[in-house]
Amino acid sequence: MKVLNILMRPVMLMFWGGILYALFGPEFAEVGSLPLILGAVVLVMHLLQMLMLRQVASLLSPTLKDYLAVLVFGSFAMHHHRARLKQLMAQKR
Repeated sequence: MKVLNILMRPVMLMFWGGILYALFGPEFAEVGSLPLILGAVVLVMHLLQMLMLRQVASLLSPTLKDYLAVLVFGSFAMHHHRARLKQLMAQKR
């Protein structure tokens, strides 16, 4: 699972690069609106994941870097936090 998370981070960076190109590239009319719609959907999902991280902030103490990683990489950045939360819950039992 860790390998998949590491391999998918460059894919997410390329995705966001494509979204930025669709927004600021030279031919907006050629690209169409589909990349912007997909970018908005992914952005909303990543914002929801940031809210999930915020809900357990008292336990995990995430930094600004952690929040930005979740904003950019989404669930591929959340794996570490889920593992830490699982470990903390196991210790409480």
